[in-house]
Amino acid sequence: MNMLMLLPWALASEQALAILVDNQTLTLTAADAPDTYDLVNGAVLTTQDASTLSIRVTASTVQLNGGTISGGSSNGLHLFGSNATVNGAVVSSTGAVGMAIARVGAAPSTATVSNSTITGARLGAQVSARSTLNISGTTVTGSNADGIGLAILGGTVTATSGTQFNGTAAGVRIGRESAINSQAPTLTLDNSSATGGTGPAVLVRTDTVAEINVRNGSTLNGGNGVILEVQGPATANLNVAASSLRGNVQIADTATANLKLDQASLVGDVVVTPGANASLALDNRSQLTGNLNGVQQVNINSNSNWTLNANNTIGDLAMTGGRITFGDENSFYELNVQSLSGNGEFYMASNFASGATDFLNVTGNASGTHGLMVGTSGTDPASVERLQLVHTGSGDAQFSLLNDRQEVDLGAYSYKLVKDGQDWYLDRETRTISPMTRTVMALFNTPITIAYGEMTSLRSRMGELRYNQGKNAGVWMRAYGNQHNIADASSGVGYQQNQRGLTFGADAQLGESNWTLGLLAGHSRSDLNLSYGSSGSIDSYYVGGYATWMDPESGYYVDSVLKYNRYQNDAKVGLSDGTRTKGDYDTHGMSASVEVGKHIKLDDGYFIEPFAQVAAAAVAGKDFTLDNGFDANGDVSRSLLGKVGTTLGKTISLGGDSMIQPYVKAAFAHEFAQRNQVQVNNNVFNNDLSGSRAELGAGVAWTVAKDFQVYGEAGYMNGKNIEMPYSFSLGASYRF
Repeated sequence: MNMLMLLPWALASEQALAILVDNQTLTLTAADAPDTYDLVNGAVLTTQDASTLSIRVTASTVQLNGGTISGGSSNGLHLFGSNATVNGAVVSSTGAVGMAIARVGAAPSTATVSNSTITGARLGAQVSARSTLNISGTTVTGSNADGIGLAILGGTVTATSGTQFNGTAAGVRIGRESAINSQAPTLTLDNSSATGGTGPAVLVRTDTVAEINVRNGSTLNGGNGVILEVQGPATANLNVAASSLRGNVQIADTATANLKLDQASLVGDVVVTPGANASLALDNRSQLTGNLNGVQQVNINSNSNWTLNANNTIGDLAMTGGRITFGDENSFYELNVQSLSGNGEFYMASNFASGATDFLNVTGNASGTHGLMVGTSGTDPASVERLQLVHTGSGDAQFSLLNDRQEVDLGAYSYKLVKDGQDWYLDRETRTISPMTRTVMALFNTPITIAYGEMTSLRSRMGELRYNQGKNAGVWMRAYGNQHNIADASSGVGYQQNQRGLTFGADAQLGESNWTLGLLAGHSRSDLNLSYGSSGSIDSYYVGGYATWMDPESGYYVDSVLKYNRYQNDAKVGLSDGTRTKGDYDTHGMSASVEVGKHIKLDDGYFIEPFAQVAAAAVAGKDFTLDNGFDANGDVSRSLLGKVGTTLGKTISLGGDSMIQPYVKAAFAHEFAQRNQVQVNNNVFNNDLSGSRAELGAGVAWTVAKDFQVYGEAGYMNGKNIEMPYSFSLGASYRF
C-alpha cells in the first residue's frame, strides 16, 4: 500500500513531525517545515534548499539540493540499501553520525556527495560493508573529543576535489564490519586530505586488509605526528602517488603495512614494533626522508631516494636504479641490511681525520653492482691508514665510486676504493694529489707566466723604437694573448692558462741623448682550465716604467723594464662528489728585465740583432682557505730566467714615409728558480718549472705614415714542464 502519513509519535502541528514516506515521491522546498522523514519501499525524496531534521532512507532514494539536515541526537542522514545524491547541503548530528551509509543484507548503499558540509558528534560519516561513498569538495568532521571524521567498515570511499576528513581524534578510521561481513575497505584520496586532531590521520584496525590510495597532491596530517597507524592483526596497503606526506607510519602488534610511493615523497619514520611486519617500495623518483628500522623488505627503484638520518636495521634491500643517502655530511650513520641485490647508489660521508664514516653493513648475501658517492672534505686525514665503507657477509656484489676519476677528494689528496675480502676501503696507499691542491698550486704559479706575458708586448714596443732609431715622443697601445700548457711531473699538477690583455704606454727621447724613457699601464685576464671541472682566474693590474738606450754608431742597445702587479685570484674546484668549493685572494708582485744586444745593419735593408736577456719576477706569498676548510699557504713565488737569441729582419720602403719591417726571431731560455713551495693542510708541494725552453717568433712593423705605425707578432715556446702553443700581439703607435 502506498502511504504518506504521520507516524503515531507525531507531535502537534506547531511542532516537528515524523513523516513516513512509503513508496511515494515527495519534493520539499524552503517553505516546508523542518520535519523528520523515514523513506521506505522505493520512496523518492527530493529537496530544494529545504531544512529538515534527520532523514532515514531504507531501500529508497534521496536527492538533496542545498538546504540542511539537523539530526540532533539521531544520525543526520542514514541510508539502508539506498541511494543518495547530496549537493551543496549541510548535514549534521550533535549526538550521533552525520551521514551513515549502510547495507541491508547484501543490498549496498551508494552516496554521491559534492560541495557540502557533514558533521557528526562521534563520526562525521560512516560507510559500512558493500557500500560506497563518492565525495568531492566536501568537509566531513567528527566533532566530539573522541570524534572521527570518517569511519569505513568494509566499504569504499573515493574523495576528490579538496575533500577534507577531520576528526578531533583521528581523521579516518578503517576496519571491517564483522567477521561475517569482512569485505576489504578502500579509501582513495584524490587531491583531498585526512586530518587527526590528537590522533593519527588514518587508523586501521580489526582483522582486515585495507587499501589506501593517496593521489594528486593529497595530504595526511596526524596531530600526534602519525599519518598512518595500523593495529594488529590488520593489514594496510598504502599507495601514494604524486603527493607529499609528512609524518610517521606506525605498525603495531601483529599488524602489517605495505607502503608504495610513486612520484611521491614522505618525510617521516616507519616504526615497526616487534611482531609487526612492513615493506616499502619507492618508484619513479620518489623520496623518503626518515628511518625504517624493522622494515622487512625495502625496494628502491627508478631514481628514487631514501635519506636516512639515524642508524637503521632492515631486512632485504633490493635496488633497481635507486639511491640511499646517509643523512647530512656532518653526521655518520650505519645501515644494517640482511641481504642486498640489484644495482643502486649509496651517498655517504667520511672523515679521514677522525676515522668516522657512514657504513653499509650487509650481514648476509650481497649481489649486484653498486656505486658509492662519498662526500669530500677540505681537511686532511690524521693517522688512519684506510677507512672502511662497506662490509658484506657473502656474495659477489661489486662496489665502485660514482665519478670518472674513481677517487674521493679529502684535503690535499684523493683516495681510491679498494677491496679486501668482503670489505671495501678508502686506502691511503692509493692517494694522488687532489683537485684542490692542483688548483691552488696553479694559482700560486700562474702570476710568473702572467708577468712575462705582459712584458712581451713591451719588448715589441722597445724593438720598434730601435728599428726607428728611437726618434720622437709617442703614445702606443698593444693587445695581446697567449696560452700556456703546464705539466709538472714532480708535483703531478697540470693545467692550461689562457691570457689576454691590453697595455697603454707613452715614451719620449731624453733630450739629445740616446735614451728613451717610457711609462706603461695595463690589465690582463688569465683563465685556468684544470681537469674535472676545476677552474681559476687571475686579474692582473699593472704599472711600470721602461728605458731603452741605443748607440746609433755601434748598434749596441740596452732595454730595461720594471713593473708592479696587483693580482686578484679566484678559484672554483670541482670535487669528486659533484660539489664545488671556491675561494679568492689578492696578492702583488714585481718583475724586471734587462736585455743587451746589438743592432747590425746588413745590405739591402736587412738587419740582425743578437741579444741576451735576464728577467726576474717575484710574487708575494699568501695564506687563504677554500670555503670547505681547505687551507693553502704559498711561499713567495720566484723566477730567474736567462735568455739568448737573435732577431733577423728587413726594412722595405713602400715609398714616401711608409715602410714595412718583417722579422723572425729565435731564442733559447732557461728557468733557474727550482723551489716555489706551496703548503696545503701542512703538506708541502714544490711548484717547480725550472728547465730549458726554445722560443720562436715572427712579426711585422708597418709604418703607415710618418707619425703612425701598426705592428703584430706571433710566437711559440716549448720546454721542460711548459709549452706556449701560441702567443700574439697587435698594436699601434703615434709619434708626435
